[in-house]
Amino acid sequence: MEKHFDSICGSSIWSTKIVYSSYPDFTPCFHYTILKWTPCLLLWLVAPFWTYMLSRKIQYKLKFSILSFLKIFSVLILILVEFYYLMKAYNESSYLVYYMTPLIMILTYSLVLFFHHYERVRGLRSSSLLFVFWSVFALCSSITFRSKLMYHIHYKEKFDMTEVYIFYFYFGFILINLILTTWSEKFYNKYENNLNELKQTPENLAPLLSKLTFLWIDPLIKKGFKRDLTRADMWEIDDCESSEELTLRLEAEWNKCMEEYNQAVQRPLKKDSTAIYKTTKRENENDEALILNAGSDTDIKIVGKRRKPSLILCLWKVFGGKFLAGTFLKLVQDILSFSSPILLDMIINFIKDKDQTMSVGIFLTMLLFLTSFCQSIVMQHYYFRMYLVGTRIRTALVNMIYKKSLKLSPTARNACSVGNINNLVAVNAQLFLTLIPFLNMIWSSPLQIIICIYMLWRYLGIGAFAGLATTVIFIPLNGFATNLNKKLSVKKLNNQDMRLKIINEILAGIKVIKFYGWEVSFQKIVNKIRSDEMKYFSRNALAGIITSFTWASAPFIVAAVSYATFVLVSEENNLDPSTAFVSLTLFYLIRFPLALLPQTITMVVQGYISLKRIRRLLLMDETNEGDVQHENLGDTAILVQNATLGWNKTEPYLCNLNFEVKKQKIVAVVGSVGSGKSSLVSAILGDMHKINEGKINVNGSVAYVPQQAWIQNATIRENILFGREYDSDLYKQIVSACSLETDFSIMPGGDKTEIGEKGINLSGGQKQRISLARSLYADADIYVLDDPLSAVDSHVGKHIFDKVIGPQGMLKNKTRVFVTNSLSFLPQVDSIIMLEDSVITEIGSYDKLRKNNGSFAKFIKLYLSNNHQNKEKQKKQDESEIDRLAHSKSNLQNLIKQESQIRQMDLNQKIKSINSGDELIIDKDVVEGGTIKLSVLVDYIKKSGILNSSLFFVFFNFSNVALAASSFWLSAWSNDSTRDIEMAKEKKIFRLTIYILLGLLQCVLLNISNIFLVLMYIRAARLYHTKLLSTILRSTLHFFESTPAGRIINRFSRDIESLETSIPDSFKICAFCVSNIIHTLIILAYTTPISLLLILPASVVYIFIQRYYVSSARQLARLDSSTKSPIFSFFSETLAGVSTIRAFNSKNRFIKKMEKNVDENTVYIYTANCAERWLIIRLDFIANLIAALASLFAVFSRNSLSPGLVGLSISLSITVSQALNFFVKMGAEFEANITAVERVKEYFSIPQEPEWNKRDLVIPSTWPSAGKVVLNNFSVKYREDSAFVLRNINAEIMPGEKIGIVGRTGAGKSSLTLALFRLLENSVGDIIIDGINIKNIGLHDLRHKLTIIPQDPVIFSGTIRMNLDPFSKHSDAEIWNALELSHLKDFIMNSDEKLDFKCAEDGNNLSVGQRQLICLARALLRKTKILILDEATASVDHNTDELIQQTIRAQFNECTVLTIAHRLNTILDSSRIMVLDKGNIVEFDSPKKLLSNKSGYFYSMAKDADLVS
Repeated sequence: MEKHFDSICGSSIWSTKIVYSSYPDFTPCFHYTILKWTPCLLLWLVAPFWTYMLSRKIQYKLKFSILSFLKIFSVLILILVEFYYLMKAYNESSYLVYYMTPLIMILTYSLVLFFHHYERVRGLRSSSLLFVFWSVFALCSSITFRSKLMYHIHYKEKFDMTEVYIFYFYFGFILINLILTTWSEKFYNKYENNLNELKQTPENLAPLLSKLTFLWIDPLIKKGFKRDLTRADMWEIDDCESSEELTLRLEAEWNKCMEEYNQAVQRPLKKDSTAIYKTTKRENENDEALILNAGSDTDIKIVGKRRKPSLILCLWKVFGGKFLAGTFLKLVQDILSFSSPILLDMIINFIKDKDQTMSVGIFLTMLLFLTSFCQSIVMQHYYFRMYLVGTRIRTALVNMIYKKSLKLSPTARNACSVGNINNLVAVNAQLFLTLIPFLNMIWSSPLQIIICIYMLWRYLGIGAFAGLATTVIFIPLNGFATNLNKKLSVKKLNNQDMRLKIINEILAGIKVIKFYGWEVSFQKIVNKIRSDEMKYFSRNALAGIITSFTWASAPFIVAAVSYATFVLVSEENNLDPSTAFVSLTLFYLIRFPLALLPQTITMVVQGYISLKRIRRLLLMDETNEGDVQHENLGDTAILVQNATLGWNKTEPYLCNLNFEVKKQKIVAVVGSVGSGKSSLVSAILGDMHKINEGKINVNGSVAYVPQQAWIQNATIRENILFGREYDSDLYKQIVSACSLETDFSIMPGGDKTEIGEKGINLSGGQKQRISLARSLYADADIYVLDDPLSAVDSHVGKHIFDKVIGPQGMLKNKTRVFVTNSLSFLPQVDSIIMLEDSVITEIGSYDKLRKNNGSFAKFIKLYLSNNHQNKEKQKKQDESEIDRLAHSKSNLQNLIKQESQIRQMDLNQKIKSINSGDELIIDKDVVEGGTIKLSVLVDYIKKSGILNSSLFFVFFNFSNVALAASSFWLSAWSNDSTRDIEMAKEKKIFRLTIYILLGLLQCVLLNISNIFLVLMYIRAARLYHTKLLSTILRSTLHFFESTPAGRIINRFSRDIESLETSIPDSFKICAFCVSNIIHTLIILAYTTPISLLLILPASVVYIFIQRYYVSSARQLARLDSSTKSPIFSFFSETLAGVSTIRAFNSKNRFIKKMEKNVDENTVYIYTANCAERWLIIRLDFIANLIAALASLFAVFSRNSLSPGLVGLSISLSITVSQALNFFVKMGAEFEANITAVERVKEYFSIPQEPEWNKRDLVIPSTWPSAGKVVLNNFSVKYREDSAFVLRNINAEIMPGEKIGIVGRTGAGKSSLTLALFRLLENSVGDIIIDGINIKNIGLHDLRHKLTIIPQDPVIFSGTIRMNLDPFSKHSDAEIWNALELSHLKDFIMNSDEKLDFKCAEDGNNLSVGQRQLICLARALLRKTKILILDEATASVDHNTDELIQQTIRAQFNECTVLTIAHRLNTILDSSRIMVLDKGNIVEFDSPKKLLSNKSGYFYSMAKDADLVS
């Protein structure tokens, strides 16, 4: 090689004599080749990749500016100079190199011109590639510039200086080009002329140097230091980072994979379906396939052995380019990281060699600083890019999961709970934020280890390979631990899914749980699941101890074995300072990859599991949009021909359906409970599987009113508009038709009053009328109404039918499918569909079906027969009631107005009690400000266990003492060889033995401290979860009404996850850094006290920067957490109303809303990422400066310091600066993570209910034995500062009485129920049951002795047995008896599982009527002396209603029964009827006496309900 250079240069490329002369320099050949070709080679190597990157960039052409002109002009000047050099070489017949170099430079400059043009065309405002090229070129040319300058100074009198002046000119333009690349081109952006838009990221407008050092974020950090950051301080994310853009790109690749997969399966796929499946027995509980066809108890295998679509491959295709760019940066950083030990070796040799000039030492020191700083810049831009890629992947996955959840088939929805989907978002997708930055460690760690071993071999010879061989021992051990980690992680995540699912259901049914006093039962269920989860988590942590111990001890073992082999293999081998401290530095370098590799493998395993879980969801079955056609069939609105449908693809439910609905007609659907009415609605909406080749055609747009109204957490107007433009006239007309005007007039914010989650602050009737108003505003062609009048009073129902649904209503020109249990409306419909056992038995007009004497006639006769038995009580119940078309309307509007005013009274109090005078019902998520309170950290330590924490710190500190002692011992050992070689040989065995013993001691102590750390965070995680669950379950009903479930779920998912992983990791590293810093400072104070002059001031700067930065980091972490809650809340809300969203064809609007929520969270993740990079670059700069100054100090003091002390002081300076650096970073991260404790602890102080059980008061087990209820001057309100909703209630209810409670909705009926169960505690007066004041006993003592059948049936996912008897107090015979009495026995008996029949989440595999019957069965099992019925039969047909009434009369004959009713005929056989109005009892007497008072309240209600003439 050297001879080759001699031939083309005419001289040698390297001369040691010149390099180490009094004026060190390089040869002319070196200047003209290496220093010029190196930057060119770098540019040409990267050029293809850079061009490819530019070609993929979103095009945004920049204008040709003055800056563009200057860049091109300055390059052209350099080309002219190179042409001058070329002509000069030609004229002087020079050597080949003088032709080659100008030509290479001209070609390179041409490439630079190409990039200037192409980058401007592609919209790149500043070029990092050209900046690197000009920086390297300027650095190389500066060496030549020094040589020319020295030549000029010494020989200007003897030789012509023309060439020197030309080079000065040339070098000047190189610097000009470098400066020009630091400036950015300008372009007009979408935010400049729109003041309403949030400003775009300053990064886009920042010059290159600002980008490189993250200087552009400095104003934000400054704001965060002065005050708490808010959303107004943030920027809008770029389009390329938006959810919409990223999701579309990933979806496109996934859909391609799905198409290829669908074509490859063995049998053809059904059109538009996701995949073909066959059922098999469960082979592996961790199998990723989910149940699609066979139900929730069996797994599904994809047909054949085709490879499933690869989500990893899709992610690589979309995000691989950015990832590869980061990978290149990682490679550069890894190479630069090994410059430190090389330069340290050269500095130590410089100290030993007194003949070298001082300039060499200064040059080496400057080089040490420069390479370290460049490494820092490259590393932080690597992390910046990787976190960006991680954020993009997380964003795309979250949105794909959401989109998929809107398409899931009914079977898939049953198999995948809300908790499971929330877990995919909160944990699995979130994992990629932390995984991606460390993913490159898979190849980087082995590469660093190999380079370290190679460099160690140069110093330690065969000893290095002996050290490497010892690491092989750890591979099988860590392989076992990793495999165990994978299995335990899967089991832990499965239990986590189950836990979140149960918690989600608890929050959904909290009112029922409190009514029944089931908190303890559900707490035990959750704690049992949590116990299993923690069991796997603990085992995983122990497996992690094995891994961390092996890899933490690996650097010492490698060092000990290497040193031992080195000194024992030959008598002549002695450990000198250069060998000891360069190898020690390399061992420190190898420590990082050795420590990170197992963690990375663990994270990769978790990432793989997460992707499998997400793919599992993406492969689940979807509703087939092709099942429902939308052909124009003239005047036919709905046509169903020979259609067989099922809730899965193998089991038919609705068989051989045939019916036709003409346009502008109203068709009623009737049948008993469980006959398939709601399933028929689902079939029309496309929510069921079409199993055969039958036809379903829906001709026109659809609006849907579900049986259980779905209300969003938004204002009433937003609920009604449902994303459509506001039309004032239409809106007012609809509000009037749905009797909502008066409701709005007395609400705090009118129709802009915010509705709580699931309509918590609305009555059932109000929710249903808002749902109906939403459908009217949609102005659709076809209206599917699933029993919309069940939740409203009979007179309101009649008004709505007349004004909206009926022949003269607003929908008279629309097609209506009207599912109803209100038989009085049937004569007014055009056609009736009669369902029986999921089969259409009859279709025809009302008169025709009655004459046919078929199933419909029998249904009607049974209804009339049941009513005839109560003829005397009901005054008028015969066939004419069904036939009659004329309804009394005289006082209807006044009654509705009066009803609305009264109804709103108690709801207003609730709203005001939650947020005085405001129209918002939901409390905003509190974002704490300022520093983390010390009490939070103290509480975490206490929860971790004082003993555990103390022992952790003790053993951890002792391990660091041992580590520091081993370093100090090594310094003393290395100095032996510089003093007396013979003595060093004699003592080396002793020195080695002590070194090994100290190292082993350090490893053992470290492992013991790790065990106590694991015990700490396991105990803390367990106690925080237990207390959080207990506090939530003990909180008042008001808390659940004002707090979205997603916000609470976020505490149980993301914040608990932080307690288990993030906090322990950052806590351990902070503890390590503090301990390491203290012990290093002690050693430095002992060995080189003067070095403290550098360290101590630097520490002050470190602390200032940390405090300056941490305020922003902490607040960004809080804002990040608070913006995650809306994502989970919106998920839960959407999944509850997915049928409504699909029916209204609003999927795209909801997807946009979800994308907005995710983007809002991304803003804080992106900003936090940039802020962290800002911090570390500045800390690294100080750390590198400390190391450089320590080195400079050693250079200037080389005559008074031993090489061993120099090596120790420099290596420790590097170590302490890195420890300070890491401490500041991890301290900020720990403070950000500890906000999870703050957020969990925040819920510990929410208002709590009184004691559940009072031990000091013994309640007789038979209480209440009679069932007498006395109310003495009883008044109650929702909150201390609100008005009373019940006033001075005085009543005495005798044992066994059957009391009907009526009143306009909102008159105080439900408030009385809440007061009886003490769900409202702000009361005056007394409620006395069988001689005991309920205020004086425990809540469970009371609630377990009362029974309620609530208006809204709540079913929990689990078996029928668990739903009826969660405490397992009753035998199977008792449960079967209760099912028989509630008319559910046949349904349960016909199922394969019997009492283990599994109810889906929210009871979705049961009709609403069947859910209500299960609630009746619960009451029959409890059979307490007092029973409260809160409109318990609203969702069942009249015949089932009568059967239920008969059961209640028979089974609760001796009990006191309080019945809140809308259907007045159900309470006419009551002993007495209590009439409430405006919170007062206005009438309380027997039905006969009340009906005889024609001026009374009850008479007017009965008259309006057509019960009296």
